[in-house]
Amino acid sequence: MIHSARDPVKQVLDTVASAIREYNMIEPGHRVICAVSGGPDSMCLLDSLHVLSSEMGFSLYVAHLHHHMRGEQADKDAQLVVDFATSRDIPVEVGHAEVFKLADTLKVGVEEAGRIARYDFFFRLMKQIGAHRIALGHNMNDQAETVIMRLVRGAGTQGLAGIPPVNGPVIRPVIQVPRALIEEYCRQRNLPVITDVYNLDLKYTRNLVRYKIIPGLADMLNPSLIETLAKTAKVLRWDADFLEEQAEAAFLNASMKEGRVTLVSEESLQVLPKAIGSRVLEKAWQECTGETDSLEMSHILRLLEGSEDTLSLPGKVTAHRYQGYISFYPPPPEDVDIKIQVPGQTFVPQLGLCVKTRILKNPGGEDRRSRFTQQKSFFMLELKAWADYNKCEGEIRLRTRRTGDRIAPLGMQGNEKTVKDLLISMRVPRYYRSFVPIFVSGDKLVWVGGFRLSEQFKVGADSCKIIEIEIEPLLRKRQNCATI
Repeated sequence: MIHSARDPVKQVLDTVASAIREYNMIEPGHRVICAVSGGPDSMCLLDSLHVLSSEMGFSLYVAHLHHHMRGEQADKDAQLVVDFATSRDIPVEVGHAEVFKLADTLKVGVEEAGRIARYDFFFRLMKQIGAHRIALGHNMNDQAETVIMRLVRGAGTQGLAGIPPVNGPVIRPVIQVPRALIEEYCRQRNLPVITDVYNLDLKYTRNLVRYKIIPGLADMLNPSLIETLAKTAKVLRWDADFLEEQAEAAFLNASMKEGRVTLVSEESLQVLPKAIGSRVLEKAWQECTGETDSLEMSHILRLLEGSEDTLSLPGKVTAHRYQGYISFYPPPPEDVDIKIQVPGQTFVPQLGLCVKTRILKNPGGEDRRSRFTQQKSFFMLELKAWADYNKCEGEIRLRTRRTGDRIAPLGMQGNEKTVKDLLISMRVPRYYRSFVPIFVSGDKLVWVGGFRLSEQFKVGADSCKIIEIEIEPLLRKRQNCATI
């Protein structure tokens, strides 16, 4: 993996250039954001990319995030990065984030909060300057540490494949360079580097693995442990990439999405190999959370065993078995209350749907109730309703269900019932009831979206102005892909 040449500078440059070509990380004409903290890894990354940029035909833009965690020292770190980039005529941007406050707000650890802040900054900058890639300084040791951490936590092939060299626009050109060689490169090139005291604190898991666990295993079992683990991760990624391709087709065949809910067919799962079925479940969780992280194997095994009807998963996602499907859904939205554009369309991301409205005339008093039977939804019985607009008091609003909501459903001779009882009688699963849109005018319920119009707002022979309300849930239907 590493050249045998004694010159550490040549070794690093050759290895970085080889990784760029092997994984097609950068193409001629690309603008690459180089994430630089000021530590040895990122300074080696920046310097080596700068050396290679002319030959390979790309340009650089340096990004440094000030975490506001180390007082004046953090200010000096930022200035070091700015000075170095300026000395190489490379444009540079310094972003700012209050990481301790962010950790408190998001209820996550400081490490995770820092990661979230950095990625947010890098991707915003990428869009702002029109960059093509974001280069990060993860090295071979980082790869080995990640494999150990995921193995202990419990991971499948995808997790044990470690850090991907390429993940969308994110690239890691020094992923095949060991840390010792990076440090020697920095010395040979006289690069200014800083030492982050947080990288020495053993209360952080990665530091414990780095300074205690891996050296101990290397002493006892394998002096070349770092390179061995990195090679293992590379081989496992070959397997993981192939299985991922198969799983993507199986996922599209076995699942569908409506609004904020992803549903996986249990019947389809039963005929899939476990290696594929486990990935289908992970993909459903990822679709629900919007994350690309792996779901720990312990959760996947519980889902596959099928002994529990409801499971709480990371990312505040719940998995629930219902009518032959495993439904994955986030926490229900709280206090949604949105003005609906009339006429026009209103996107409601909290419920995963779009509402379209238009105003119609009603010559001849056409009875539009017969058209309520259109059904394209897994949960809803009617996606379109017509109401007498003259009976509405001002604007139409969409909100979620509230305790005590009552409606006189169309066709029930004006008899009222609670919305809760209505949804129960229509066999709407409990978890979905909080995602049902409620349309109101003033303090009166017009339509329990997808289920029943109010008798009070029905279209009659004397209705001259009608509002048509159509719900378009964000849908992904099951695709007829070949079964694995």
